[in-house]
Amino acid sequence: MNTSLPPSSPVIEPVETESNLLLGLIGGGVAMLAGAIVWGAITYFTEYQIGWMAIGIGFLVGIAVRYFGKGRSAIFGIASAALALLGCVLGNLMFYSGVIAREEGVSFIRVFFFFLTTPAALIEVFTIAFDFMDLLFYGLAAWVGYSAAMEVRQYKKA
Repeated sequence: MNTSLPPSSPVIEPVETESNLLLGLIGGGVAMLAGAIVWGAITYFTEYQIGWMAIGIGFLVGIAVRYFGKGRSAIFGIASAALALLGCVLGNLMFYSGVIAREEGVSFIRVFFFFLTTPAALIEVFTIAFDFMDLLFYGLAAWVGYSAAMEVRQYKKA
């Protein structure tokens, strides 16, 4: 009679000692700002919104959070998704601010900070300019950000 049991794996993963959510958020935040600036500038100068840039922002943010945060838990993926979404919204806001500044003959900074300090105007401009494709690409950016931040795990066959 064989009483030996197969080897078991721990139910709870070991505590991550090297992970740093704050550093991941800072790295992801810098990547998000860089992506938003690029998005806003390209859209402004080409006068064409390229939705695939949202996926690029998601990827950039996710990689930055994974690299700087060194975490494997879901919070790193969720943070990346949120930052990617925020980067897309900020990129569109920069584009809208640039167009309005050009049309009204005022500075970009003045229009941009007006929107940041006046929530009603911010909601109004996004309500007017928003369409279904924005929603689709924002969702893709969040998904790519989440996926890129999560470590790919390789399981060995027993």
